[in-house]
Order: sequence, then C-alpha cells, then structure tokens
Amino acid sequence: MTKNMYWLTAASLLLFSSSALASSIRTTVGADAWFGDTKIDEQRRDHATAPNLFVAIEHDQPYLPHVSLRYASIDADYASFDKYDFSFYYRLLEREHMLFDAGATLTKYSDTSYRTSISAQPSYSFNELTFNWYAYAELAIPNTDLDIIGQFDFGESKDIKRADVLAGLKYQASDALAIRAGYRVVDLEFDDLATATPEVSESFIFINGFFVGAEFRF
Repeated sequence: MTKNMYWLTAASLLLFSSSALASSIRTTVGADAWFGDTKIDEQRRDHATAPNLFVAIEHDQPYLPHVSLRYASIDADYASFDKYDFSFYYRLLEREHMLFDAGATLTKYSDTSYRTSISAQPSYSFNELTFNWYAYAELAIPNTDLDIIGQFDFGESKDIKRADVLAGLKYQASDALAIRAGYRVVDLEFDDLATATPEVSESFIFINGFFVGAEFRF
C-alpha cells in the first residue's frame, strides 16, 4: 500500500466515523513544521525539516474512543521514514484548566532507510506496524490564552524500542484557531538492525528539534 493510500484510507475511516456521530462530533486539523537534527548511532548528522500533519475526531459518546491520525516524514542522508500514527484514546480527566487523554497507537513505518556511520555499508529498512501506548495532556496557564501541551507515544516490539515525545505551548487565538510551538523528539533503538557490522556498537535513530504550527477546530 502506498503512502497516499494509507493517508486516504485513514481519512476515509475518520470521515465515516464522523458521519455516524455527526451530532456530537468535534474535529481538529493541524500542521506543524518540525526542524529536526539527526543523530545516527553515536554521531550527529544532518538537519531535516519535516512536515507533521494531524487530524483528530472527538465526540460525546461515553464508550467509543476518540480517534486521531498523525503523519510525519523524515528525509535525511542517514535516515528516512514516513511515520503514520493511528491513535484510539479516552479522555480520563477534563477540568476547567486541565485535560488528560490515554490510549493506544498503531504506528506504521514506511519508505524507511537507515544507514550506519560507515559509508560502505548498505542501507537497512524497518517497514513495520507497531503497537504503542499513547498519552496527551493540556494544562491551562491561569489568566492567559496559553496552554502547556505534551504528547507521549512509546512501545517496544518488532525489535524496535520507540519513543515519540513532544512538549510545548498552545496559544488559543480564537475559539477555532490555535497556534502551537515546542520541542519534539523521536527515538528509535533497534535490537538487531545492522548489528552484524562490528564497527557499530549501537543501532539507533534520534531526531530532535523545535516545531511550530497551527490547528483549527470545527
């Protein structure tokens, strides 16, 4: 299945869910620019500006989970991948100045490439579908239009230990529009990828950097 087909299939599922629960649906769409720096194995490598797109559908039905889809694309010299996060979560806490969501995420990695620090070595792929735990929180700063935001996906399966963490601020410009900025880290550690190369002591991809973007709710 191609990248576009994954996106269209997921979007169709979200639209179908929204039509079934149209009376109580709240939809959020957004986009970020992520200015990441890559660290491959034990060495810092090149810079990679990555797009990040997301859509979330929430409702008032007590037993059905909320649904979100997030997409990011990394294209660097020593590592590249498309990352699709399909999250299903419940709102465990909602107060006037705080909310907390928790659930699970299915992450699909596609068009992947990982190359060790030794240029003569071939590139390796890790096209996998993985299971992760999901958490998201917002904490309002009193007497302002600012919220502290945080999101955390983590898991270990398919010989990959994974963490995708972001933290930042969200400015509520209006009831529908919010501007957000912060810092994001993706950390992938591979148990058996490229370990046949004796010069490589660890196999991991680490990407970190600031992001800025906006979201629109309707």
